Amino acid sequence: MNTTPEQVLNIEDALVSEANPARLNGPLDYERCARLHNYLVAYGWRARHGQETPNLDELVSQPSIFAVEDTQVVRERLHPSVNSFLDSIFSPESGFFYWVNHISMQLVDDIFPDEGNDLDNLERFVVIYGTVVELGSHCVGVVYDQQLHRAAFPMTLENLGSVEPIDEHEDMWFPLETILTNWIYMLRIGKITADSPEGKAPEELSRSRSQIGLWSWLPYSPIQVDSTVAAIDRYSAAIEARMPSGSLLPISRNAPLFTDVELDAASIPEECFIRSVLTRIKTPRFKAIAPGLEVPLDTVAFTARQRFTGVPREQEAWGRNIPPVLLFAAVDSSRTVSFGKEIRWLFLGPEDDVPFNENDLIPAGLYSESVRRCEYDTEEAGFRLLLPFRAHNEARMSDGTSISPNSVTQLFQHGIFHPFGGERRAQRLERLIDRWRELVESGVWTVGRDGVEGTIDKFHTDSEIYWIAPDW
Repeated sequence: MNTTPEQVLNIEDALVSEANPARLNGPLDYERCARLHNYLVAYGWRARHGQETPNLDELVSQPSIFAVEDTQVVRERLHPSVNSFLDSIFSPESGFFYWVNHISMQLVDDIFPDEGNDLDNLERFVVIYGTVVELGSHCVGVVYDQQLHRAAFPMTLENLGSVEPIDEHEDMWFPLETILTNWIYMLRIGKITADSPEGKAPEELSRSRSQIGLWSWLPYSPIQVDSTVAAIDRYSAAIEARMPSGSLLPISRNAPLFTDVELDAASIPEECFIRSVLTRIKTPRFKAIAPGLEVPLDTVAFTARQRFTGVPREQEAWGRNIPPVLLFAAVDSSRTVSFGKEIRWLFLGPEDDVPFNENDLIPAGLYSESVRRCEYDTEEAGFRLLLPFRAHNEARMSDGTSISPNSVTQLFQHGIFHPFGGERRAQRLERLIDRWRELVESGVWTVGRDGVEGTIDKFHTDSEIYWIAPDW
């Protein structure tokens, strides 16, 4: 076992990436998974004890719960590679990660009664990490399939329908090192934090965290702002590169889309994700950013279209509530949606006054996510695409579930189940923009003199292709 601080904390060559993919065949890659696991244990240890480097002698001296005799019955039901993993890992002091509390190794073939077991005397399904009890009364956790050597993360029994039957939900089962890598990535971008010596979240976000034990979930991180700005700028460049010669608008490419003064006029809150993005992205030199959606080049019109930023919202002492902002409105202003339960639930908090009735018309277009900070699993870096028609009957969300037939906001969304933890939060704006860029670069969306061609109805007629692969 690697025990020096340098060995434990230097896991770059163990992280899963395109250049360093996970093992797709064969048993558990226990050495790689143990390195990633031990990094997370050491990260939590140093955060709890305020150490620049963990006291590994003390950490390693913690007895493993699977080194004692009364676990022998369980270990006899485990694949040799899984037992090797157990022999190579540190035991977490408390709270292994935000969603999972402990090493469980619970045998759970009984909760997968319809899946066959061809492993003779071995259990097929084992819970490696148990879900923290704060997240449900019917907790499960990270389940490892010893027959297929893949892992899934149904946090509770209610999530099992998202991972089984396995042959219908194969894209929700991953090599264990992929799950651990995603958790480490979320730490590195500051989406999940522990109070580690590497630095704390900005003060405004620190007051808005959802905390479970040592670990905190933040509504967004500064690095998410950086990556979203970069994604939008790449997308704009891809469109401009395909526009006919001489058709670019006479706008400075380096001018920000909005100034703080302009966003103040539109009642965009200070110190929030979408303000940070809008004041940093470069102004696109075209009119249409997606089929039937326009770039907000007219700041007066942008302000006039906002229906939710000026609505008084219930403010919590421990964190603000952030309204949705209409980013890219429908070119045709007559394309609207009647205010109803779906918009009410997504765009306003349960305690907010509702200044609309069901006959009021809401502009169609791309909105930033509305969040109540401090709530579990919020994603301020998310979005909602509000369309002036009901969903296409073939459209699906990232988790494989069909879009509700009466929904006007679920296209491109993740769905209820997130394979690396959490549920129901919005899809991230960065991933939407990257998907739009793929549609432009592949020629699915064409580009003309004004930018991306087509009307907003294109999202209806071609909605079977508007799917984003599952991710965190």
